Amino acid sequence: MGETMAWVAVVATALLAFDAAVGRLARRGDESTPARRMVQGARVFALFLLAATLVTRCRGGETLLDDALCVAGFGVAGALGLLLAQRIGFAVLRGLRAAVDAGNLAAGVAAGAHTAAIGILIANATGGTTWTELGIAAIAFVVGQATLLLLVALFRWLTSYDDPAQILGGNTAAALSHGGLTIAIALVVAHASDGEFQGTWPAVRDFGIALAESLVLWPLRQLLVQCVLLRGRPSLTGGPLDRAIERGDVGAGALEGTTYVALALLLRSLA
Repeated sequence: MGETMAWVAVVATALLAFDAAVGRLARRGDESTPARRMVQGARVFALFLLAATLVTRCRGGETLLDDALCVAGFGVAGALGLLLAQRIGFAVLRGLRAAVDAGNLAAGVAAGAHTAAIGILIANATGGTTWTELGIAAIAFVVGQATLLLLVALFRWLTSYDDPAQILGGNTAAALSHGGLTIAIALVVAHASDGEFQGTWPAVRDFGIALAESLVLWPLRQLLVQCVLLRGRPSLTGGPLDRAIERGDVGAGALEGTTYVALALLLRSLA
């Protein structure tokens, strides 16, 4: 245990230093505003998850040097993957980066949640001791990121309000709802791609089955949150929950977001 904790401390510190160096090169700029701090905090969260994965999955070589080189290689790949996926995600969520830079707190919540979701997927995919395993990890991560963006877009299409417009307009309730959904889907996708690679078809089959389980998030949202918790009438789309979010009810947004995460954790525990 002592040796493992020492590895975690060294690897986490190295990842944070690497991220800071990359940030200076990329001219990330001042992160003193609350919105920027949220994104920074989510990035730290992601790097700590990555550090834990590196320590538990990337050691096993014959010497300490072998372990260090393996951890360093997978660590650099994971940290760079985080930055790249973050840029792509923010580009897809158009206007989010500029809104965060302008101090939009709702945008900071959404961007932070998306960054945390990327970290969950990276921590799940990264790990191994060979170049082949690094390649498999990269493919799993790319598939996971694409699936995350697709499913978030699908779920957000079902709401009666325009999520991006609400978030960019400063609606924190919409950001909390969106953030909880994003993290929940990342948890489901990560679980779907978990396990040892045993061939293309078994991997695709298991991934599809697990993702199909994520579809229960929407009806449970409409029934559990809207009807049971908020005591509204049942509806396939729209309803009192959407109206509460649209008018900026932060409590409803937090309730929806945390329920998504709780349901995702429940699905993971039952699988």
